[in-house]
Amino acid sequence: MRVLVTGATGRVGANMVRRLVTAGADVKAMVLPGDPLRSKLSPFPDIEIVEADLGDQPAIDAACKNVTHVVHLAAQLIRGDTPVDRFYDVNAFGTLRLLEGVVHAGGPIERFVLASSDGTYRPGAPPAVPLTEDAPQEPADYYGTGKLLGELILRNHAAQYDIPFSITRFATVVSPEEAGDMFRLGFWRRVLSWQALGKDCHIWQLFDGQPNLLKILDAQAGEAAGDTAVGLTGPDGAPWTLSLLDVRDAVDGLYLALTEPEAVGHAFNLAASRPTSHDEGAAVIADAYGVPKLMIEMPMAHHLELDIRRARTMLGFEPRCEFRDAISEFGPW
Repeated sequence: MRVLVTGATGRVGANMVRRLVTAGADVKAMVLPGDPLRSKLSPFPDIEIVEADLGDQPAIDAACKNVTHVVHLAAQLIRGDTPVDRFYDVNAFGTLRLLEGVVHAGGPIERFVLASSDGTYRPGAPPAVPLTEDAPQEPADYYGTGKLLGELILRNHAAQYDIPFSITRFATVVSPEEAGDMFRLGFWRRVLSWQALGKDCHIWQLFDGQPNLLKILDAQAGEAAGDTAVGLTGPDGAPWTLSLLDVRDAVDGLYLALTEPEAVGHAFNLAASRPTSHDEGAAVIADAYGVPKLMIEMPMAHHLELDIRRARTMLGFEPRCEFRDAISEFGPW
């Protein structure tokens, strides 16, 4: 198979390129013009690298020529100062342009895989625990809405042009080199500081109507150092929970969505085999790095958990990595 991978220099993209090359696939890697991370593809001298912005239809058309499969990973995760219409243009209409590129190329496409997100489920106030693929998708934020629009565009274009497709909805993706920064006091200070953004935040519903959560965190943390291992609990003392997805498991799930016949026409949640509780996450950090552990009470509970039974049953997806595995891969153990 000849596979076009967009977002090929990202943490998932570069690992997906590696997986495809190892499997013997012919790979086209689509990168931004002047991509500063292009060197991540240096270990793969036999792949073809093409430059295309998701707003550039002619460049996308050229990238889509002579491919049989597409893995669409490219997206803008953080809006920042990007105008809202440009943010949607990348995350929603970039998918449309890529699909149009496939149509313009004229060749038979055997599979188009879209990487979507648990952000489509309204992660600040999940409608169910755990979330199945049939849970309501009403994100009510810029990022989640952009990803949901991409899913809708894909489903309709696939029906219009007979494109076999599948969708993967990632939990919070963790790579080993990043994992050691999670579940620390400094990490939660950054997350809770998003409350100041108001509704310009993908988890604004979590913060809506709450007192200043950063002040609550700092009051209970006292003089604790920023690298202290920290987990959060609800008012009843029950730890918050979060479904994570190791980048290696993300690649496994994507490959199955790309190659398994049963994947066609379906969306699949991808996550670790079980959610990570904040108590467990903080304990892993404390044990690995020899820092104190602290549990801090918040005025609300939060549980963002993905049900992966569909991916297990239909694709044979079996995640191998828990949060501890990411730490042990790159941490001091």
